[in-house]
Amino acid sequence: MVKLVLLKKPREGVSRDELIDYLRTVHGPHNSQLPGVDYTLSVQVDPAEEDAIPEDREHYDSSGTVPVDPADTRYDTLEIHEFDSIDDLIAAHSTDHSEEAEQGLHDVIDFEDEIAFVVRDEQLEG
Repeated sequence: MVKLVLLKKPREGVSRDELIDYLRTVHGPHNSQLPGVDYTLSVQVDPAEEDAIPEDREHYDSSGTVPVDPADTRYDTLEIHEFDSIDDLIAAHSTDHSEEAEQGLHDVIDFEDEIAFVVRDEQLEG
């Protein structure tokens, strides 16, 4: 199962290529602290939540320990969803331009209108 999907878009002034390149370099729990890279927003949200993230919800960097003000981040987290498989995720986003990125700790998929950052079940355990 694809446990979490963080659909991201670059902030104003940040190019899609920069966001994609950044996400593709993510290989560990402290990825948002890579030298020269601003924090990316990793929101602690129940995947079943469909409403907007409450104003008072705490935000952290991807290490889960450093509080982050969403206004200070370069990348927006749009939504979090669950899918049974990567194929289901792609099928849910109707575009001819979707392609699975290099295999690493995470997958990055570039859609026409958004960029998906995918964390699989087995990577969340332990």
